[in-house]
Amino acid sequence: MRLALIMSHADRSMTGALRELHFLSRLRGMGVEAAAFRIHGGRAIERESFLDGAVDTIFCPEDLPAPPIPHRKTSAAMLETLRGFAPDLLIFKGLSYDINAFLLHGLGAGQRYGFIVGGSIRDRVLDGAEFVFGEYEEQLERHFPAFAARGRGYVMPKYIDLEATRPEPAAPLHDIVNVGNFREARKNQAMLLPLTRDWRVALVGGGSPSEALRQGALSPGHLSLPGQLSHAQLFPLLKRCRLMVHCSTMDGLPRAMVEGMACGLPVIACRDTVYGGLTDGTEGLLVEREALLPAVEALLRDEPRRRRMGESARALVERRHGPPAIGAAAERFMAALAARA
Repeated sequence: MRLALIMSHADRSMTGALRELHFLSRLRGMGVEAAAFRIHGGRAIERESFLDGAVDTIFCPEDLPAPPIPHRKTSAAMLETLRGFAPDLLIFKGLSYDINAFLLHGLGAGQRYGFIVGGSIRDRVLDGAEFVFGEYEEQLERHFPAFAARGRGYVMPKYIDLEATRPEPAAPLHDIVNVGNFREARKNQAMLLPLTRDWRVALVGGGSPSEALRQGALSPGHLSLPGQLSHAQLFPLLKRCRLMVHCSTMDGLPRAMVEGMACGLPVIACRDTVYGGLTDGTEGLLVEREALLPAVEALLRDEPRRRRMGESARALVERRHGPPAIGAAAERFMAALAARA
């Protein structure tokens, strides 16, 4: 069997694709001829191996003139390369990208395909897909019910470095941490400013915080803005926090949230944004938006409960995420394909 994974977002870096690379690596270990394909800004087709040579990625030049909007980019070179590869199955990572429909049209009717999806975004060719991989069961049932009902919805675990995130005993530097960015208003970090009256809050992320956010701490020294951090910098910081709060107005299951749980932090999130991915009351809390700040303060004042939730959060990540869980997801997927053959 030949399987092609299309990284629909045009980019040269594969840093954010470790989950998919581990998935392909396990498929290759099961005898599948699997490779990743991605548009890049170069003028030639380039190949690069990842995970110590276990997975190949073919980078294909974008069509010229290239649209400035990443979602609109296409690649005739990728289409020709895929024709030569002759995949039995395509998996698109990314919804609403023009490259998805462009490749399916060029490969012709009968091409089998599916998606790796995030959140609730749709795609004009989604209805013809055989399957979707979602972030958690509740997302599949809510936003992709037709696939879930037919047993064609699968969960794709997050890639988490289970060793680097292993909790370590240390005196906390911050009571509350939020990881996002300051470029998107939906991240909504200003919602947490009232907590700076009594608690130490760290807002981590790239971009420039607004002046109102910078000056918004209610107690001097209670707001930290360390900027965008590499994982080597972020994980030690997370291990010295007490609680992660996710206050975004729109998201799927953010990887930062799972990384926080991996570092031993309970997570409190708004139920209208994150409605699964953890068991409410066990690894954290899913609350109504108006109840978020009181829930944060109540949990910070209940140290035994906070510790129990943090331990449960780490245990959940060990069960559901990381390379072993990704490999198990690949095995379940192949078993399902074989059962339908």
